[in-house]
Amino acid sequence: METPRMLNSLGQLFGKSWAFFIALAVIAQVFSGCGKAQRASIGNRIDSPIAMATHPSLPITYVLNAVLGGEYETGSLQSFNLSSDAPPQLLSAQNSPRLGTAIAVAKTGEFLLAGFSGSTPEILVYRLGKNGIATRSAEAFDRLTLPTGRIGTLQVVRLVGQQNWTVVASVADRSFEAQIFVYQYSPQSGFRKLLSTPGDFYRPSRDNSLGAYTLAWGSPVVFESLGVLAAFPYGTLGYLGLNPTALDWLSGKAASANAMSDLRTVSALVVDLNRLISGSGVESSLGYAPIAFNQEGESANPTADASSAKNSSYSFRTSYQSAYAIDSSSSLCAPNSPVASLAINTAVVATNGQSVDVIALSGFNAVAAQLRTRLEQGERQPVLGNVLSPQPVSMASQMPELTDIRTLIPQFELIQSGGLCTLAWLRVEQRRSSLGAEKSRIQVVTAQSAAEQAQVESPLLGLASFSVNGSTILTGSFGTNQLQQFKFDGSKIQAGGLFQ
Repeated sequence: METPRMLNSLGQLFGKSWAFFIALAVIAQVFSGCGKAQRASIGNRIDSPIAMATHPSLPITYVLNAVLGGEYETGSLQSFNLSSDAPPQLLSAQNSPRLGTAIAVAKTGEFLLAGFSGSTPEILVYRLGKNGIATRSAEAFDRLTLPTGRIGTLQVVRLVGQQNWTVVASVADRSFEAQIFVYQYSPQSGFRKLLSTPGDFYRPSRDNSLGAYTLAWGSPVVFESLGVLAAFPYGTLGYLGLNPTALDWLSGKAASANAMSDLRTVSALVVDLNRLISGSGVESSLGYAPIAFNQEGESANPTADASSAKNSSYSFRTSYQSAYAIDSSSSLCAPNSPVASLAINTAVVATNGQSVDVIALSGFNAVAAQLRTRLEQGERQPVLGNVLSPQPVSMASQMPELTDIRTLIPQFELIQSGGLCTLAWLRVEQRRSSLGAEKSRIQVVTAQSAAEQAQVESPLLGLASFSVNGSTILTGSFGTNQLQQFKFDGSKIQAGGLFQ
């Protein structure tokens, strides 16, 4: 069977979709046995590098080669040295399953987790030596099987006061089938499941007057210092209720216990991980924080008329692409000018729509405090008050060149150069029938206005991921199967060497 040609034809028929393309690659994997030709070994080659992560203390970046087209028998996990201005130096390459889509490195540098989205999704543990080179663990308990679906994000954190690690994986991101899985991980005994969303606390019912509707959250982030996980709403299907307007909610005019509405559908899911780990039970460990902002990425004015400038576009928001937590325990640096207002305990999110804006939601310390108070009072799954404060970080409306171009921001990172600590992200164009040929730009917040922020368009097409190591940025292209290094000097981004 000519699976690469089949993938290309179907991609042109259905247009651009990350999740759809991964699904097609899974089909190719399943039916690859139809052909008689033996596929070559991937060796040191680059093929579909769609997941990257950085060592916490060494100039090493890890790259997962997904081999989306099926040219090679396996994928690979590569370790690269980025310690000079020369092109990335390959230190090692280990064969791995194909369709590697997520990777996370423990902040101690002891191990990393890699997620593979084949017909049987799984998470594998790789041990890291003193030189930072990754080697797959031989222990049977260091392999975790997940339900069917594309693994979108993977995080591994150690909460304050906890000995074991907490692992958070998201599956089927940006869809109504999105799920989040939370595990406890011990290097001595492996994985223990703590939570899956929404199945562990919500079951659709035909008898519900609001309908047998779905609930879905994704883009999870963890605030290690707070012991809190937050995930963002993706919307609902089959919902027959009518929530109050966001302005009425903000003004206190809407009753919080309204039988004909469900504010969970417009809220961030918030989980007290310490209560969950201690055995308090799922429904006694989580709550919800409604999210609302206007088209400028700001809150409304509850004392002004609904038609006023700040209030006319103020509404609940339910569609997101990615998120990043700024936290005192896990962030590599504290953001300063021009993003000094992005305080610790802030989540930065990318909205999912024609205009992809970057918004900061601060106040997760207040979320954690209110959640714990209400859970300790015996409430189950409480909907919290107005505790999140939105503010704009980068608005697409300030960049005329993006007019009528839909984009994707797959991830955020903090980047440090000299005395500057600020946000960086990758923005990828999403054009119909151009899979692997999209233009991409790296953007770093060096000014308040998006138009004045440091940006560089990559010469590589079809970027899917990037990583930051100090002031060095590494990107990977599944369109050209190359890596490229960039340098940020505190004011501008300069392109560096290629690896192919």
